[in-house]
Amino acid sequence: MILRKLAFVFLGLLGPIQMANAKECLLSHATYREPRSGAVLQFRPLDNEPAALTAQVFSLSVPNTDNNLPADITWTNGKNSFPLGTIRHACTDDDREAGLQDGSGLCRIWEGQVYALTGGGAEQLNSREATPAPKGLLLPDFGVAFTEWADFANANPDGSAWDAFTLTGCSDE
Repeated sequence: MILRKLAFVFLGLLGPIQMANAKECLLSHATYREPRSGAVLQFRPLDNEPAALTAQVFSLSVPNTDNNLPADITWTNGKNSFPLGTIRHACTDDDREAGLQDGSGLCRIWEGQVYALTGGGAEQLNSREATPAPKGLLLPDFGVAFTEWADFANANPDGSAWDAFTLTGCSDE
């Protein structure tokens, strides 16, 4: 009986400790996972990124492949600026013909606004470099674009993806 009570006390204390650790994680060190496809976003700190408006950089791990795709979040200019995410891959001839190649020499798989998912819903992502990692990220229309991308479709014939990613970890790097 005493052991059971101690276990409940320990579990009760563990919850706030885990919540404190989640609050301490910066977006630049966060790992997110999309539950349906298993795709993983791994953020990393900015290191001399070429674009002045780049706020965050990350990579997307494609399930059942060795692909890690480069990606970033930049801020648009102007009074009503917003975070614009882009996920890229090496271009094929078809991609170039479709006009998907950008100034980086790579082609876009997905591009769109990025929202922070909090307990209260979706909010605009914060533009500060030292942004705490939100509980989740929403990338509108990511699921459709990712599912239709040939490399994902070939490696995951019955695969599909959603637009929401959940915080799963925090790196020390």
